[in-house]
Order: sequence, then structure tokens, then C-alpha cells
Amino acid sequence: MTKKSLFKASFEESLNLLDDGVSGKFARDIYQDALKKEQFRGTKKSYVWLVILTFLFIIGPNWLIVALNDYLFYHSDPRDLTVPLPDINFLPYWVFWIALAIWLLLIILGKRYNQQFILIYRGQFHFMVTFIIWLVVELNIFSLNLIYAVAGFWGMFTFVGLILLIIISMILSRCESLGKLLYGTTLKKSFSDRFFGKMFSIIAKYGGLVVAIWLVIRIFFSSSMENSNNLIGGLGILASILILNILVFAFEVYFMFPYMLQAYYKWKYPEEYREWEGKSVEEWYGMKYLKKHKELIDIRNEVDLY
Repeated sequence: MTKKSLFKASFEESLNLLDDGVSGKFARDIYQDALKKEQFRGTKKSYVWLVILTFLFIIGPNWLIVALNDYLFYHSDPRDLTVPLPDINFLPYWVFWIALAIWLLLIILGKRYNQQFILIYRGQFHFMVTFIIWLVVELNIFSLNLIYAVAGFWGMFTFVGLILLIIISMILSRCESLGKLLYGTTLKKSFSDRFFGKMFSIIAKYGGLVVAIWLVIRIFFSSSMENSNNLIGGLGILASILILNILVFAFEVYFMFPYMLQAYYKWKYPEEYREWEGKSVEEWYGMKYLKKHKELIDIRNEVDLY
């Protein structure tokens, strides 16, 4: 039996994504809200606001994280810090510039997908997916400075591994549920899929306990009460970081991934979805796109004949 993929469903099967009990209402609401804002696309006012909002709410927050990290490392008094900083700075300014370059590159590459029906998803992808992931990655790198000081190298290694395994477990679980939604049956798993899925589940469930035990041991063997207090305060930091990652990636995996999967199938079956949504060729593709694709104008003319 051929193993079914999330990206090889037929048009009829892809419509099942609209019935997803987790992201269905979210997808409909966010799509309708974006449609209302599309009327302002292309105006000078919209471009000005886009630039301002990009600097204030996308580039700005990511830069502030790096700036705060730089201040703590090179301009603050160590005696004022609740948790001491390590000798290694995990978040220098060049990390921000590389991340910004990657984000801008994704925007440039996305320009090739300029059909009207895909523009909504393209903008939301850059803001609600790539920007949020960029922000959380920077926060995680920033937190490495604190984790390293609190838990040491092996504690940091274990904690980061725990976060990654939780994310992988969420992705595997979501892919399984979406496969069942698309095809009506669970996607066939190989032995390795089942083995690693079970392993990830166990580690994700008990990994936090391992980190906690490691911190308790460090507290117990700390040479001073000050170190013990730092480690106890560090527990709250670790818990906050863990919860933040779970919430953000749960949103991306359980809500944004199926929503973007709908965009993929609209791109794969554009004419089928156009007819299904009852849109004209101009409404669906946009006049700018039609001027570069004369074959779609023939479709419009054929429709006009009837």
C-alpha cells in the first residue's frame, strides 16, 4: 500500500481541511478578516503603513531582544542581576542581522506567488509564521544565557532537547490527525515512525522531570545560599520558557499549519477552488497576474460565452 502524503490529496479530499475541528473556525475567521483588508492593498497609504508597522512590530521587537541582551552583557552591573550571566554570549548582534536577512529573503522569494487568491496567505505567512518563529527563536537563544548559568551545559542541552522533542511530537501528532481528516483513514506508519513517535512521546512526557531533578541536585550541592537562590529563581525562568514554546508552537502546528495547507491546495488546484468559491477569473487571479498569463484570459472569455 502506497504511503499517503499530506501534500498529495485530490481536490475533493483537500476540502476536508475545512472541517477540521481544531482550526476550522479559526481558518474561516482569519480568512474572512483578511479579505476585508484586501481592498486597501496597493494604495500608497497601505504601503506607508506596511513599512511603519513592519519596523514597529516585526523588526523592532526582534532588535529589542538583542539590544537587551547586549545591555545585560556589556553595560549592566552583575550584582543587580537575579541570575548570573555566563562567559559565552549566545545572542550577539550578528544573529539578528542574519535572521533579518533570511526573513527578507523569504519575502523576496514569495513575490513569485502573486495570484490574488494567494496574496492573503502570503502576507499571513510572513507575519504569523516566519515572524513569530523568528521572534521565539531569538527569545530561546536569549534564554540560553540564563539556562546555561542556571543549569550548566548538560542541563541546557537536556532542556533544549526537551523543547525540540515536544515540538516534534506535536508535529507528528498533528500530521496523523490531518491525514485522517484528508483521507478518512490514519496515515500508514513505518516501524521507524512508530518507534520514534513512541520515544518522543515518552521523552516529552518525562523530560521535564529529568531537568527538574538535575536542578535539585545542583541546588543541593551548591556551595552557597546565593547560588541556591539563583537556581530556585532559575526554575521559574525554565518553566516560563517551556510554557512559551509549547503555546507558540502549538499555535503554529495546530492552527497555522492546516491553514497554510489550505493555501497549498488552492495553489495546486486553482481552477477547482475558483469554481468552488464562485469567483470570477479577475477576482481570483487579479488583473496584474492575468496580464502576464494570457491563457487564463481565454478561460474568462469562454465563461463569458455561456
